[in-house]
Amino acid sequence: MIADLTGKIAIVTGGAQGIGAGICSVLDEQGAVVIVADKDVLGAKGTAKKLSNPQSSHMHVDVTNDASVQNMTNAVISNHGSIDILVNNAGIIGSDGWWTREHGNDEDWQLAFEVNVRGVVRCSEAVTPHMLKSKYGKQVNIASIAARRGGGLPYYCVTKAAVVNWTQSKAAALASSGININAICPGLIWTPMTERIVKHRSNFNLSTSMGEFKDKDEFDQLVKGWVPMGREQTPLDIGKLAAFLASDDAKNITGQAFNVDGGIYMN
Repeated sequence: MIADLTGKIAIVTGGAQGIGAGICSVLDEQGAVVIVADKDVLGAKGTAKKLSNPQSSHMHVDVTNDASVQNMTNAVISNHGSIDILVNNAGIIGSDGWWTREHGNDEDWQLAFEVNVRGVVRCSEAVTPHMLKSKYGKQVNIASIAARRGGGLPYYCVTKAAVVNWTQSKAAALASSGININAICPGLIWTPMTERIVKHRSNFNLSTSMGEFKDKDEFDQLVKGWVPMGREQTPLDIGKLAAFLASDDAKNITGQAFNVDGGIYMN
């Protein structure tokens, strides 16, 4: 067991697929009651069906909408009485069709900020009063190694850097209140989002400091050459760290951003 989360009530936004689904799976294995929250209700339902805890469920949430986030929070409190863990995983690259544009437009910048930054803030601010009331809470924000340096799509990198800074600011503000807030910066993971990045690079013959990759096979070769440990990361890797940070074993860890990237960035 990574950490004992038995009976803890956990919300995971963006839990329908990819990293979010991996996080839900690991939290479930550690005994948590997991609420899989996503705009993709069918995807969230599919993830929830795979969880072993009969109290776990799925729920619709649009993290760009204040009322939707508040409705989600109220429903979890009504159904379970508390919110112990929030994993802010919901994220996007840009607005619809971003992979067809070489450079981001205003809508890409605006929507990426609304989901990746304001979405984290909205969810955090919605659940924090309940955590303050119980003098207990764990918040884990999913950023990216894109937060560590420029490159790639600037509007995405900027939002993930903002997530790290928000994590530090909020953690400092709540450090004396029994609430821990940390971030995880995933490395190279093959997810539906990564497939879209591949499509974008292929469309415009783009490369970054990582090199070029146009399909999964080339991605695997890139990983072997660029990741010091020589292997890609997985959604379950992120889930395992999220579970630890959400546990009482991490009670003295707050305001930190952890790279899970096979040694790409060491800081």
